[in-house]
Amino acid sequence: MNSKRQPRHIATTRRLRVTGVAVVAVLGLSACNSDPGNRRVAEDIVDTALIQGDITQEVHDCLFDKLDIYSDEDYDAITKAANDPGPGTALDLFEADLAECSK
Repeated sequence: MNSKRQPRHIATTRRLRVTGVAVVAVLGLSACNSDPGNRRVAEDIVDTALIQGDITQEVHDCLFDKLDIYSDEDYDAITKAANDPGPGTALDLFEADLAECSK
């Protein structure tokens, strides 16, 4: 096994996991409009990913920092944007923001 490939593979795997968590968080937001609210649903999804070993504590903390930035009104707009066509929607921007934690 070439040792130069392993770090790239690990980094790629980590990015994929974080991106997957971001997508799941986005889908969770678009699927839930009731209590406990969109913010709490996203936080629960990130917590679950940490518990299951899908993300590291560092990525978890980064995602929580990102989630904290958004207001309840932002979460409402993101949820409503789930059905908007095209790139650059509030949902796309939210997902891209969360994916930054994988870099």
